[in-house]
Amino acid sequence: MPNNFQLVDLPGKGEFRVATTDAQNNDSFLSARSPEWMIKIDNITTSEIDGYTNYIELFGWQGESNCLSATPVSGGPNLASSTLRHTDLILIIPFGGHSAQIETKMNRCEYLDSIVITHIGAVLNNKVPLQTLEFNNCRIQRCQQQLDRMIVHVMISVKTNTVFVYDQTGLCTGQMVSKTDYIKNTAE
Repeated sequence: MPNNFQLVDLPGKGEFRVATTDAQNNDSFLSARSPEWMIKIDNITTSEIDGYTNYIELFGWQGESNCLSATPVSGGPNLASSTLRHTDLILIIPFGGHSAQIETKMNRCEYLDSIVITHIGAVLNNKVPLQTLEFNNCRIQRCQQQLDRMIVHVMISVKTNTVFVYDQTGLCTGQMVSKTDYIKNTAE
């Protein structure tokens, strides 16, 4: 799977840019390709891809975590005044049957229980998850359609980042996990 990415300006956000898999490749029309990034949004999304039937392809996304401290201290744990924050999660997905459901959730101010982003890679010619990011208790802030793409801004409450580790034989030997609850201001 090729690593073809480009940075594009996000409409209405000035100098804000997001990575997208829409990189121009003149040979891309000659062969089918497997998606590198997939997304599952509650029970709304569906596909025909083996192992990812509750997902759709993710064309691009951006989100930023940060920890702000009111009082800078070197070499110590986070202070009680530290605040864990996450920007809106920005998703670029295909426009399709799920789009009206996503927009309805936004218009009704209904929470999404779970959004799962999966980065798929090839390990010894097998498609395997390299990373999953799960976002829980999410609220859709904005939706924008651009031709056959939908740009969705989502406020998140909890983020779990799992990175899978593989050995040289292709066996998954474990995973590294980071979990942050932005409502409770806790991290594991």
